[in-house]
Amino acid sequence: MMLSGDCRSDSLGHCSKYGSYTIIEERLNKVIDVQLVQSSEVPNSSWCELERLKRSIRPFSDNDMSVDVLVTDRNRQVAKWVREQLGPQGTRHFYDVWHCGKGNILIQSGCEDLVLWRQSIVNHLWTAASTPDANPHLMEAKWKSLVNHAQDIHKHGTQGFPSCLHPPLVGQDRNKQWLVPGSGAAVKLEQVACQPMFVKDVRQLSPQHQTHSVEAFHSLILKFAPKHTGFSYLGMYTKLLLAALHYNSNGNRDMARTKAGVDRYAARYPRFKKGGWSVQPVKDKLTYGKSPVTAPVPPLLLPAGSSPEREPHLAAAAVLRLPISNQPSPRA
Repeated sequence: MMLSGDCRSDSLGHCSKYGSYTIIEERLNKVIDVQLVQSSEVPNSSWCELERLKRSIRPFSDNDMSVDVLVTDRNRQVAKWVREQLGPQGTRHFYDVWHCGKGNILIQSGCEDLVLWRQSIVNHLWTAASTPDANPHLMEAKWKSLVNHAQDIHKHGTQGFPSCLHPPLVGQDRNKQWLVPGSGAAVKLEQVACQPMFVKDVRQLSPQHQTHSVEAFHSLILKFAPKHTGFSYLGMYTKLLLAALHYNSNGNRDMARTKAGVDRYAARYPRFKKGGWSVQPVKDKLTYGKSPVTAPVPPLLLPAGSSPEREPHLAAAAVLRLPISNQPSPRA
């Protein structure tokens, strides 16, 4: 299986009460596991992510199911645990490109002369990651070529990536001033781009699957459980399961078409682009079927003596085909 996972806190800041972890099968685009951990179950809230991941992986290990690929952010606790526990089983651990670009280049540059280069730097990070065989040496060579490219030097003298792949940049293709070699901006760029820890992470970037679907699911959760509202443990867990059912029902919708049968596209203005826009396909309308909590549930999937009406979190878990033994008990 090729899985992507990420955590979500129920409130802003570092004082969250609950933390959830979502696992999505990337080839199917289906939520296959959702875990909810209360901060009182771990030493502090920063430990929640690792604990949630452990609980998400446990059902696969118990049922002799192998995880071929796992894509996450750059959490160091998670990286160490995956390397020691899942690595010997053949699991390949990759980092999401978006998290790497957001966490290093955009925040730590801090140089006004690099403002115009920020988007190009992030694009170059995606270019480095787009290596079909995930060759770490080639990804590192591609990434480090950025320092030369920004200074109008396009021959790098490396065996894996000897020169830039683009044609000569003239006219409108060159919309930024080259950095002057030895200038403060060039030195700052080299310091940020060639940090040993970050270069090590670049070698582990995911060449294909990312955590986009997980981020989309987290945005969907806000419609069921907004962060400005407090919920009980049972209430939060039930809303997470309902959000997972909704996502699995609508995550793979077909593109909308005009009466002439032409695919529809629309311009979107997401906030993170800060005024920028992108063209995205228009999907078919969402489907809102019968609530899974009130849908018929096979009685063998529920514990003895329970009913969907009295314990809706178990009913939702049964519809999701989650193991009952892993379901939380109701809490105040």
